[in-house]
Amino acid sequence: MMFLHPIQGGNAVQEVDVCLDTICLASKLTLESGGETYRAEETVLKMAQGFGLEKVNVFVLPTVVTISLFDREGQEHTRIVRIYERAIDLKKMDECNSISRAVYQHQLSPAEALARLRQIESMKKPCKWVLILACALSSAFFTLMFDGTLWDFLISAICGTLTEIVLLRLESKAVPAVVSGMIAGFMTTFVALAVNRLYPALFHTEPIISGAIMPLLPGLAFTSAVRDTIRGDIVSGGAKVSEAILRALTLGSGIAIMISLWGELFR
Repeated sequence: MMFLHPIQGGNAVQEVDVCLDTICLASKLTLESGGETYRAEETVLKMAQGFGLEKVNVFVLPTVVTISLFDREGQEHTRIVRIYERAIDLKKMDECNSISRAVYQHQLSPAEALARLRQIESMKKPCKWVLILACALSSAFFTLMFDGTLWDFLISAICGTLTEIVLLRLESKAVPAVVSGMIAGFMTTFVALAVNRLYPALFHTEPIISGAIMPLLPGLAFTSAVRDTIRGDIVSGGAKVSEAILRALTLGSGIAIMISLWGELFR
């Protein structure tokens, strides 16, 4: 089958290389933005079909993508893409889905799709103050859900603000997420215990801690792992479940360590 959008002045190998670059980048951005492994695989297969490539093999794990396809001369081309960063960025994921659909519907050439994907890759992250505000408000309103008072609401917002500032700083230093989670849990618990110690009639430890840690829990990652498992991606689902459980355990251990130290200090 001929390519639907051949590259001007290029041979078949060059065309396949550009198609492969485009497909690899789309799958990489999907995984880095928090997409499921089956979504990354479907992106590869649909885009390859849109480019006129019939024989395509893809194997996706949370940390690696392997793609193998054949050009019109029967020559095999293989790429392995390593995934180092994983976060939740629904905007990037939506943009990648839009491009893959456009390719599948023969609306974009490989070069055009690649250019748009590189623009998505270079997109700046949301303003850090927006992230800080979102974490503060979500922490505060979760505290109200756990029967916290307006005073607890205020302290939980402060905890969320401090936590997000520290997490952003640790992320810039490439500190692993499990270590960051432990530090965040430790710090949040310290603030809650300290204000309760100073003003026990106004502040309540349990709703403050419960609300402040809610934005830190890997709920979306766990949901993604379950969806992968249901669709038959046992290895990917198991790996994601293990990562989510580990992050939850380290967050809880940070809380437990602070409570134990506080108990020893003021018993």
